[in-house]
Amino acid sequence: MLSIAALCAAVALLTWPVTATSQARLAALTARGPSRGRPRFDRRWLLLLAVVPVLVLLGPFGVVAAGMLVLAVRCHRRSRQRLKADLRTAAALAEALGAAVAELRSGAPPATAAEVAARDVSGEARLVMRALSTSARFGVVDQHETGLPGQVARAWSLSQRHGLPLAELLDAVRRDFVARTRFVTRADANMAGPRASAAVLAFLPGVGVLLGEGMGARPLHVLATTAAGHVLLLLGTGLILGGVAWSVRLTKLVVGP
Repeated sequence: MLSIAALCAAVALLTWPVTATSQARLAALTARGPSRGRPRFDRRWLLLLAVVPVLVLLGPFGVVAAGMLVLAVRCHRRSRQRLKADLRTAAALAEALGAAVAELRSGAPPATAAEVAARDVSGEARLVMRALSTSARFGVVDQHETGLPGQVARAWSLSQRHGLPLAELLDAVRRDFVARTRFVTRADANMAGPRASAAVLAFLPGVGVLLGEGMGARPLHVLATTAAGHVLLLLGTGLILGGVAWSVRLTKLVVGP
C-alpha cells in the first residue's frame, strides 16, 4: 500500500505543471553562484613568465627585442580595435539620427526628438543626442558651443540660422554616415590581403632564425653572445616594429574615416 502511494506521489511530481516561478526557484537552487574569495589570475604574470625563457636564451637584449615585438603586436591590435569601435559608433549614430528624423517628421520638437533617439542608443551616440537636445532646449546656435560633432553641429547651426528643415539636414547627415560606414567596411575587407602579407613578412625573420637553428647555424647563439648579434637583434626587431607601424599607417590612410 505504501509502495503504491509512493508511486502515485512520484507520478504526481513528474506530471506537475511547471511554472515560471517554479523554474526560477529551481534555477536558484541549482545555480552555482560566483565563487567568493577565489583569487583571480592576473594576465600580467604570463608576461613576466614569458620574460624568463627569453632572458635565459637571449639575455637582456633579447628582453628588449621581445618588448619591441610585443609593442608591435599591441600597435596592430589597437588599430584594429579602434577601427571597429569607430564603425560601431558611426552605425549607432546613424541609427540615432534616423530615430530623431522620424520623430521630427512626426511633429515632435527637436529637443524631444533628440531625447527619444538617445533612449535607444548608448555610448557616444547617446552623448551626441543629449548634446543636441540640450542645444535645442537652451537655444544654442553657434556650432562651436553645442558640443556636437562636425556634421551634426553644422546641420543644427544651418537649421537655426537659415530656417532650413532640421529633419532633412539630419537625414542627409545620417545617409552620409551610412555611406561612410559601408565604404570603410568594404575597404577594410579589401585590405585583408595586404594585412595578411604584412603579417607574414613580420613573422619571416623568426622563421628564418628557427630554420637556421634546425640547420645547425646557431643564430640564437650569435644573437645572444656576440656584440654584432646584439646590434642585429635590436636592429631587426626595430625594423619589424617600424614595418608594422607603417603598415598600420597605410591601412589607416586607405580605410580610416
